Amino acid sequence: MQNMTLEQFRATVESGGILSVVLKAQGAAFAIQAETQRGDAVLVDTRRKLPRLFGDPRKALALLREMGIRKAAVDTEAWRPEQADSLHPPRPDKSVKLKAAHEAAELKRVLDERIAMADAQGAIWHEAEDVFDELAAAHAG
Repeated sequence: MQNMTLEQFRATVESGGILSVVLKAQGAAFAIQAETQRGDAVLVDTRRKLPRLFGDPRKALALLREMGIRKAAVDTEAWRPEQADSLHPPRPDKSVKLKAAHEAAELKRVLDERIAMADAQGAIWHEAEDVFDELAAAHAG
């Protein structure tokens, strides 16, 4: 069985090289396998070269439809929906990253708001030296 990236699979579809397609269950997910004019093939992830798995078969079907494939068989013999939790293991570091991203987004929102206030028509500009002189005078006495 040959491995095909999404780009290769799409090119094979466009050239008419796909004879049939099967969504084949692997645990809780589904892989896309095809019979091509050159033998059997499986859709793989571009980076890892492992079968590209779809936790939701509707997404796989939508991808096939978008490529122009209108008929596909579904093989659920090895389907184990109870293994769905194993598709996405818990990631405690994700919480930390999301929190940091939300804080950064809030800071950006505040900065954008302040920039908009500074760019407004009625904004009053002060020379930096004058501001520092006022601060020094206020703290001096």
